[in-house]
Amino acid sequence: MEPIRAGVHVAAITPFTQEGTIDAPYFVQLLAHFEAHGAQGVVVAGSTGEGPSLSAPEKVQLYELAVQGRGRLQVIAGVLSCSLDETLYLARQAAKVGCDALMVAPPFYYPATLEGLVAYYRAVLDASRLPVILYNIPQRTRVKLTPALVDALVQHPNLQGIKDSSGSVRSMRQFLKYAPRLRVWVGEEKLLLQCLQGGGAGTISGLANVYLPRMVALYRAFEQGADCSGLQTLIDAAADAIDAFPAPANFKYALALTGFPHAFVRPPLSDLTETQRAQLERGWHEVA
Repeated sequence: MEPIRAGVHVAAITPFTQEGTIDAPYFVQLLAHFEAHGAQGVVVAGSTGEGPSLSAPEKVQLYELAVQGRGRLQVIAGVLSCSLDETLYLARQAAKVGCDALMVAPPFYYPATLEGLVAYYRAVLDASRLPVILYNIPQRTRVKLTPALVDALVQHPNLQGIKDSSGSVRSMRQFLKYAPRLRVWVGEEKLLLQCLQGGGAGTISGLANVYLPRMVALYRAFEQGADCSGLQTLIDAAADAIDAFPAPANFKYALALTGFPHAFVRPPLSDLTETQRAQLERGWHEVA
């Protein structure tokens, strides 16, 4: 298995047409844009990609589109499911079409015990032909991944890393204790520099859909030992400007401001209102 690269990975949007179907040409265009601006990889069908709103066949369609259009990008298949059987199916299909890794969120409907989560993830790790990233996003799943869970899984050869999207410095630091055995990517872009300083691998980022060059610049500057504080300040301002609005409609509208076509979100999410669009546009022009 090829290691999952350190650096900036884009948690890619899924562009939908007004009729609610996947806009495949737009998606492939995005991949080329991400590659050209220095991304190491892309996560498809994750939270920013509206994974929970996609059917299993649609997720596999996105995996395949990403592999076909990736260029040098690594493709990480987002797996957000309450069903172990569906998770294992998606893992098989991701490997079959040529993805490089899985990013697996915990099942999020029933209250989960530690024992249940260990059993779930161990089943995935045992069956997967691809390296696995654990995905901690408790504000969405209502399930918090803990050091006790990682302790139970850390020696598994298929486990390569953790994405921590909790937004908590304490949580990030708990996971960074497993570096370098596990690579740790942070989802909260304001913590990118702190993550790197703590031995982390970088970020898997929704903001990178629209702010990739400066995030890549920060990562490269850090590698070279340069002062990154100014770049982190710019990233903080961009995050503030866009996070004031609902995701991923915010990223889709910001992409439209950069020249991409407008992409719709899928119900139950809603596109930004005209007032929100005007507010985002004013704030975004100040930081872009």
